Amino acid sequence: MERNTWQTPWSYREGWIIVGGLAILGVVWQAFLPALEAQVPRWPGNLILGLVFIILLLALHFFSAKSLISKWLTSVPAAVTSAAFYCGLAILMGIIPQGQTGDSALINLLGLNRLTTSWIFVLANVYFLSSLGLATLKRLIPFKLKNMGYILNHLGLWIALTSAALGSSDLQRLYINCYEGQPEWRATNQAGQVVELPIAIELTDFKIEEYPPKLTLIDNTTGRVVAKGKKNQYFSVEDSPIQLLDYQIDVEKLLQSAGLIGERFEPVNEMGSPPAAKVMVTHTQSGETQTGWVSSGSFMHQPYAFKLNEHYSLVMLPPEPQKFQSDIRIVTEEGQQMQTTLEVNQPFKLGGWKLYQLSYDSEKGRWSTLSVIELVRDPWIPVVYMGIFMLLAGSLFLFRDGTNKKKAQHDGMD
Repeated sequence: MERNTWQTPWSYREGWIIVGGLAILGVVWQAFLPALEAQVPRWPGNLILGLVFIILLLALHFFSAKSLISKWLTSVPAAVTSAAFYCGLAILMGIIPQGQTGDSALINLLGLNRLTTSWIFVLANVYFLSSLGLATLKRLIPFKLKNMGYILNHLGLWIALTSAALGSSDLQRLYINCYEGQPEWRATNQAGQVVELPIAIELTDFKIEEYPPKLTLIDNTTGRVVAKGKKNQYFSVEDSPIQLLDYQIDVEKLLQSAGLIGERFEPVNEMGSPPAAKVMVTHTQSGETQTGWVSSGSFMHQPYAFKLNEHYSLVMLPPEPQKFQSDIRIVTEEGQQMQTTLEVNQPFKLGGWKLYQLSYDSEKGRWSTLSVIELVRDPWIPVVYMGIFMLLAGSLFLFRDGTNKKKAQHDGMD
């Protein structure tokens, strides 16, 4: 006999209908009530909101465990459909650029370019976390040791996702432009607003290490890099001798910092002096050789190409950064001073802040006197990490239990 829709117990059919209804409701709220922002309150409002959510889940578990909503949220169809809804929006975040206005008016209207603050994401979060939370409570109370793996796994995931959602409003991400010899205490947030900091940061020195420059051939007519097949050819000067199409290039002399004098380059030590190389080019078919200079140029000097014939020219590309770092001095409101060096992916911790080396004046390159530093403060991150560690520990328990069961079955067959 065919089961009617909404006939208990509910199944996947009702689950997908609920997901569709929540998605439509979220879209309608986002499109027609733009003034009603889906914004999590800041501390301590987010903590209060989290405690209210926990109390509601506990009330459902202890006082309404046999109600339709409790039975549904702890069911497998609810878990699968709510997880699919949540993960589907997470995938959309990876597809649609977030935090910027797109070309599509529909995407902007529905808030798909700012999903974490959209109503559809809030509803997906509440649905998934309610199902996950009640399913965890069902195994947690009454507690049984055999459920330890399941409890750690699911409770850890719930804590990580819930704390990440609640803490999103307390996350601060600021950017500060530091120039050499100029203390700076003003930063800008992601909205472009100026924020005064309780510290001042002064750039004392900016250093950059670069890869050796690369050589390539360009078409004199189009100015484009000449490709071999479908692949552009770039070779480091350290790979000499280099084979580019029918030409062998031997680097006879490499100057890291050079200036043009007449038709040759000489070593100089001035700001903006680019690398240059003296090369000998041999046509592999005819054996004809030519000698000349190439230079990548800089923000102060034009690049210098070696014209081989009417078709091709040999050029040097600007060196790519290998590593860059900033030596900075930090002064606190109390007058405390400290020196540190910032490198990419090696932040400096100061109070509840993390200072990251973000970028520099790429036009000036190694002569940059600007360092862009990112300051990040996320007070909820320890709770998120705790949830992740619990999830991993639960996974180990589940793996151990699965291994023991297989071993027991194997021993029983023997």
